[in-house]
Amino acid sequence: MRGRPVLGFLAVAVVLAAVPWVQDALGVPVFYLVFLAGAMFWVAQATSWNILSGYSGYFSFGQAAFFGVGAYTTAVLMGRQKLDFFVTLPVAAVLAGGLALLVGWLAFRLRSLRGEIFALLTLAIPFIVAPIIRITPWIDGGQGVQVPVPAAARLVGGFQPFLYLVSAAIALLAVGVAYAIQHSRMGWGLFAIRDAEPVAEGLGVPTFRLKMLAIAATGAIGGLAGCVFALQVGFLTVEGVFGLTVPLFVIVMSVLGGRYHWLGPTLGAVVIFTLQNRLAAGGFEGLSLIVLGMVLVALVLLAPEGLMARIAVRPLAVIAASIATFAALAISSAWGTPLDWLAVAMVAGAAVSFLPVPRRRIAREVTRLMDDEPTVAAGEGDPGMAGLAPSGQASSGPIIEASDVARTFGGIQALRGVTLRVAEGELVGLVGPNGSGKTTLVNLVSGAYRPSAGTLRIAGSDVAGIPPHRVSHLGVARTYQIPRPFESMTVRDNVALAIMFGRAPLPLAAARRAALEHLDLVGLGHLAGARPSGINLHERQLLEMARALATRPRVLLLDEALAGLSPVEVDAAVRVVRRIHASGVTIVLVEHLLRVVNQLATRVVVLDQGRVLAQGAPGEVMRDPSVVAAYLGSAAADVAAGTPGANAEGLAAGA
Repeated sequence: MRGRPVLGFLAVAVVLAAVPWVQDALGVPVFYLVFLAGAMFWVAQATSWNILSGYSGYFSFGQAAFFGVGAYTTAVLMGRQKLDFFVTLPVAAVLAGGLALLVGWLAFRLRSLRGEIFALLTLAIPFIVAPIIRITPWIDGGQGVQVPVPAAARLVGGFQPFLYLVSAAIALLAVGVAYAIQHSRMGWGLFAIRDAEPVAEGLGVPTFRLKMLAIAATGAIGGLAGCVFALQVGFLTVEGVFGLTVPLFVIVMSVLGGRYHWLGPTLGAVVIFTLQNRLAAGGFEGLSLIVLGMVLVALVLLAPEGLMARIAVRPLAVIAASIATFAALAISSAWGTPLDWLAVAMVAGAAVSFLPVPRRRIAREVTRLMDDEPTVAAGEGDPGMAGLAPSGQASSGPIIEASDVARTFGGIQALRGVTLRVAEGELVGLVGPNGSGKTTLVNLVSGAYRPSAGTLRIAGSDVAGIPPHRVSHLGVARTYQIPRPFESMTVRDNVALAIMFGRAPLPLAAARRAALEHLDLVGLGHLAGARPSGINLHERQLLEMARALATRPRVLLLDEALAGLSPVEVDAAVRVVRRIHASGVTIVLVEHLLRVVNQLATRVVVLDQGRVLAQGAPGEVMRDPSVVAAYLGSAAADVAAGTPGANAEGLAAGA
């Protein structure tokens, strides 16, 4: 973390640490320490959940397992092994983090396990861990575990001040970790995973490693917070630990506060815990779940982006409403306690934040909250930037070399023994009828698929079995038939992320400056601050090219990058492709518009039914009777073979 944030966290730490020492002098009842300790516990739990589920989008119900492992570690080591409380903390973090890594290893190795499937897997984990703990005599054995008061509590004036200080320290640790991750390369990688994981992997983001780090942090911090829970309750039972209370509440807290910002779960935890506490104090404890359900409904309907983004739209109005409400209740003193006034003030502020706001403005605030780095203006690029040319040494052999490559999907054979070589500096047109295997071949070269048979080499390296992010680092970049930008990032940051994880990675600030060069190359420099949802299809296609180019590839795979464009837009895109090729990038162009292929390609390869049907100069290939037959039918091929210049000429012209 940089200087000012570190000072900010230190200041907060000093204030929190001072509370127990000034409590008696200010005449504050000990109840407020109990309340603050409970709030800190939920801040830590919600923040730890958000590191994985909020940042990366992997919605987890496994928080109860991580929290429960931490709680039982402290209970068993203190209550049965008579170890010091502080010894149990690192053990709990390691065990809970280890369980999280095991869950992550099982889930993230299988790319299909995300969304509701990942949620169901994590929901099963507490139901597996709980009976194991119940039937193991030296852990619980069905009898429960007594947790003694730590000896260190005497040093700080008693149990409640000790519990508060430990809770505050763990909560501050959790928030600090969340802040550091969000403002790091890892955080940007997790955001990209949330928006479009396969695209992020193809741009060089090591998705498996980042997800494993995120779930380990979630598990470790959740386990530490579980240690605090063990002290709070004093006696652990399986039923009291491994329920749905923790996973449900942390989800609502994080979603309420805002999953896109490191401080969002803190805000949500404070609001929800305060309301729950006041309902219980007023004799309405049974209503807490009803309130929880109503909050969920309101969030889904009115503010799925959370309170942080809503408050950022009109912060002064929210603060004024909260302060005015609290002041009015305090001055009148007609009802309640300061905590009651605080709860009502929070509700008043939240109500103001829920007033109607244009969706576009909220989207801008979400983007701004994800990133508090200063905006970089055009023209501030680093002097001596390497420019747009690809990095790395030129290979002596072909940059792409496929030998008898086959790919099957169940009983369907998409590619049947394709042999293809692409030399450095070529612009190869890859054409063929629908279903001929063009996109499958692109997916193989980019690492998204693995060959079922044959060998595939990129710049002399066999890519069979290596993940797409490593293929990207060999010098392969691609675009997609349907543009897939990172919707939560600006146009500039879409490109900057590719630079941060590309073959010549740069820090965020330098990556943003370099991103402007790539955007200028494709003609999108004026839209650097726009969001992908606010640009048209042609501009989104150009963004795909700029983002792929930002990885500094040796070969660029353009998969129908001109699909759906008007003739004027096609001509503009052709000029962009020529500029990219002139910068030294080898291009493989998959395209149905044959006139475009004829204009651009130095060589054409035709696929049909998963095989290479023909290859060579564009004019010659398009006159080949077998190619004409593949596109126009056998009758047209007979005419073309007997009458040169008929349908073959039309095909060669891009008819």
